[in-house]
Amino acid sequence: MDNRVFKYTYIFKRGVRVSELEQLANITTVTTYIKDFGIMAPAVAFGLFVVQAALPVFPYVILAAAGGILFGFKIGFFLSWSGALFGACLAYWICRILGFEWAQQKLNKWFGYDVERTDAGIAFWTIVIARVIPVVPTPLINVAAAVGGVSFWNFFFSSAIGKIPSAVLYTGLGLALFKTQDIKLALIIIGVILILVALGRYYAKDFLFGRSGV
Repeated sequence: MDNRVFKYTYIFKRGVRVSELEQLANITTVTTYIKDFGIMAPAVAFGLFVVQAALPVFPYVILAAAGGILFGFKIGFFLSWSGALFGACLAYWICRILGFEWAQQKLNKWFGYDVERTDAGIAFWTIVIARVIPVVPTPLINVAAAVGGVSFWNFFFSSAIGKIPSAVLYTGLGLALFKTQDIKLALIIIGVILILVALGRYYAKDFLFGRSGV
């Protein structure tokens, strides 16, 4: 039997254990882990992005940077963006199916809020901003949208738009730091990320808390 066929058969039989995923905490480990899958590396990377978006047991920034290093900017960006979007949609539907009715009853009982009256426009731009500004955890966005009455297509398109900046920045950061070694570009990207974080904190404090009178 061809060694590659044996290797891929073994991969599918053993699966990808959570304990292995939890070890993907640094760029070297991630790139080595994905590269070892050979021609299946892009598919494995996509699968890891899906898992990360649904259950973030390892950092997105590390995985996106590894994608840029291994596959170049275009493919790395596409994998990081599409995989994260697919994972977010998967998490949305799981929460929607399992928790929507329960959440609807509780929100109506405790706060008198009817999720069916959620404003589509406000929901859309709230999700976009939450995705762009890396402050609100991805799982929280997925769950809140699913049980908060946000339609799937509203969630899909707002998430698709909102995930573009982080995919671009983190994929580019991996290339700049570890492949092209462009320190100036890396510093610019880091600066943009820090600005987004600062804006996120301001938005959360001023708009979510300050204007609500808390």
